[in-house]
Amino acid sequence: MNLSRRSFVADSALLSLFPAFLAQPKLAEALSSVSSVPSPTNKPTLGETYWSTLYAGEAQHSRGAALKTPNEDRNPRFLHFNSKTGLRWAEDIKANELPDFDDDAVVTMEIGGFRAGALDNSKLAKVRFAQLHLSCQRVTGSEFVGPLAWAALATVFTDKASKLPPVKDVGWSAFEGTSQNSQTLPGAPQLHRVLLSHGAGHLSVNISTTPTTSVLDKVLGVAMQGAKIMTPLLGFPAISLPALSAFYNFYGSLEKANPGNFLLNTSLKDVAVTQKGADNSLISMNSLKLLTGDYVLVPKAHETDFEKEMDKMIVQNGYVVHRDSKVNPDDRIKEAVPAVSYITLSVKVQPASSYTSPTSVTDPLLDASPASTTPGSSGKTKKSHSK
Repeated sequence: MNLSRRSFVADSALLSLFPAFLAQPKLAEALSSVSSVPSPTNKPTLGETYWSTLYAGEAQHSRGAALKTPNEDRNPRFLHFNSKTGLRWAEDIKANELPDFDDDAVVTMEIGGFRAGALDNSKLAKVRFAQLHLSCQRVTGSEFVGPLAWAALATVFTDKASKLPPVKDVGWSAFEGTSQNSQTLPGAPQLHRVLLSHGAGHLSVNISTTPTTSVLDKVLGVAMQGAKIMTPLLGFPAISLPALSAFYNFYGSLEKANPGNFLLNTSLKDVAVTQKGADNSLISMNSLKLLTGDYVLVPKAHETDFEKEMDKMIVQNGYVVHRDSKVNPDDRIKEAVPAVSYITLSVKVQPASSYTSPTSVTDPLLDASPASTTPGSSGKTKKSHSK
């Protein structure tokens, strides 16, 4: 594989994916300095294989067919929290707990926080960067309208990885450009609301550290100098699956991650956010149920340690803390399940017809002419969002 700034720009410009990413002079300079990468003599790393097949096609993920992840010990366990039920495993959520409406669903998803546990400190101390990937994809039974995905990629930390970052610096608000203490890329799109037709979709969440021998490490070493925690890299609102697949295929060849580089890795998990979605024939009967509230994602390797303490824990401001803790906020985060790494995800589910935000949900299909008919999208929903 030859990698030069010219080919990098050509490949990415073809997909129209990198306007914010390539606008950084230091990044362009870093890419220019990496004139080429020798062709690998061995087979691709498991990370390369994983990224190149994650969005390989809707068919292979239908009905819960799982993609093999690079590190099964890092497959996340999902827990749901709200003030009434406390912390519980997502598998314990029943379909009849989901909201019951026929509209398409608008889902607001925000990363609350990332906390590296003591068990991962030695691993994180050996690298400079880690990337957080979040994507949500809707399902469709139409052969005319391809499924769309919303995706984001951000740097979770830069240097001194084993040190717990300040609470204010680890939030999805940094990606949205609302934090005064975080740098953002000019033109980087905001990304936190998605539209799931028929209340069903696929979700993927990953955190992978960047091998110090990779091209990506060299690029980030220049591009992220002086940047704060949770620096945004790329945001893709309503991107087609072939385009997203092409990007992550390219990204995997830059990162070249091995199994030990993954802190979390998921297949495309089937998700349902309404009772109608739970009955969708295009997803598994055992789909992940997403209710309004907070979700905690814990790697399988840390599941036992978390379970021992979960009845004493709550989610507060995006982090897991002891229910009765009286210490300052930073220390609450440090003392709670100290061995465990986790991220939290805040979820809110609304009917599309009652969505009242002054800005429309990003979805080109819903921006079509009211006179047109779009397979897989209800007329009521279309009327609510048409321009």
